[in-house]
Amino acid sequence: MRTTEYSTTSLHTAALTDRVKRTDVRAFYRPFEARYPSVRNRFLKVQRAVMFIGAALGVLGVPLLALSVILIVSNTRADRVDGLVAMVICGVCMIGGGLFFGWFFLRLSTRRGTPKRHYRLSRFATDNGLSYEPGPITGAHVTPWASRGLLTLTRVMRPVSERSIEFANHELRYGAAGTGTAQFGGFCAVRLSTRLPHILLRAQDGPGDRFTLADLPASSQRLSLEGDFDDYFTLYCPEKYERDALYLFTPDVMARLIDMVRGFDVEIIDDWLFLVSSRDVVTLDPEAWQALYDAVGALSDKIGRWERWRDDRLPAVPPATSSTDAGAAAVGRKPAPRSGRVAKRGRRLRMRLGVGTWIGLVAFALLMVGGVISLFHQGG
Repeated sequence: MRTTEYSTTSLHTAALTDRVKRTDVRAFYRPFEARYPSVRNRFLKVQRAVMFIGAALGVLGVPLLALSVILIVSNTRADRVDGLVAMVICGVCMIGGGLFFGWFFLRLSTRRGTPKRHYRLSRFATDNGLSYEPGPITGAHVTPWASRGLLTLTRVMRPVSERSIEFANHELRYGAAGTGTAQFGGFCAVRLSTRLPHILLRAQDGPGDRFTLADLPASSQRLSLEGDFDDYFTLYCPEKYERDALYLFTPDVMARLIDMVRGFDVEIIDDWLFLVSSRDVVTLDPEAWQALYDAVGALSDKIGRWERWRDDRLPAVPPATSSTDAGAAAVGRKPAPRSGRVAKRGRRLRMRLGVGTWIGLVAFALLMVGGVISLFHQGG
């Protein structure tokens, strides 16, 4: 993808919205399905049934909660209060679980690939020089994100360019073997030629689903920048790397972020640059695609400056034994810092528990308390 100063890449988006013929879709889908057998999800009906049952339990929790509250208010007998409190806790947990399963079911339904959707996206990819892979595939190659949990990618598109660029929708499951909180969304991942310190810019006007985040940077790593930048992004960088963040995010870069990259979180971690949204980025929405391309274009010609950054906290390159290097040392010239590496302090931000983790812990605690109260009531 080649971009110039503040240019927007012209996209051919007709394939996303034009009317299509069923015969064309059927002719396309037979070889497509043979090439990508993963589009046949044998467990999709089972998954949807489980999500539906979970949501139904949440609906049943509403009258249970209402009834238990009414009985508590109208009944003053102490021997019954404990049991009613257990009913309240059970109802709250059922409603919470129903909301979660309902949300999860909605996200799965909107992400479900259909022959027509695959046909449109495949045509769009061809019209714009992209490759298209429907997935789901493992995101292990995106190492910084894959280290956080079980990362699955769908609708992966890659342009033909000198630099490795990838557009994809993602599902990230935290916890052991991906059993914890699930985070949905999409990103554009750009591979850099050198490693950089871990820097995160969270968009103030980013789309929802923030409650699903399992962890957040510690507030002590927040760096306030000049002007009105803080009204649009919150920047986090490792402690003692504030000067490096200011080198990378100069005023002209910050102006581009405000003008062109609204709604996306920006994360630099190791040798990857991520533009992240809690919404899918590989969609049938032409405006969303144009916004994404504009965001990538706003940063593309600044990456070269970032790749010249060196961490002066690392030991300098050992001096060579040649006479030229010896002469340089004699006049006091310092050896250059090592390239392509970051000191341990700057490799990762320190994280704290996010809202998603707290929700899970509170729900687990409520279940435990409800169980203990029920056992105590039965024993009495």
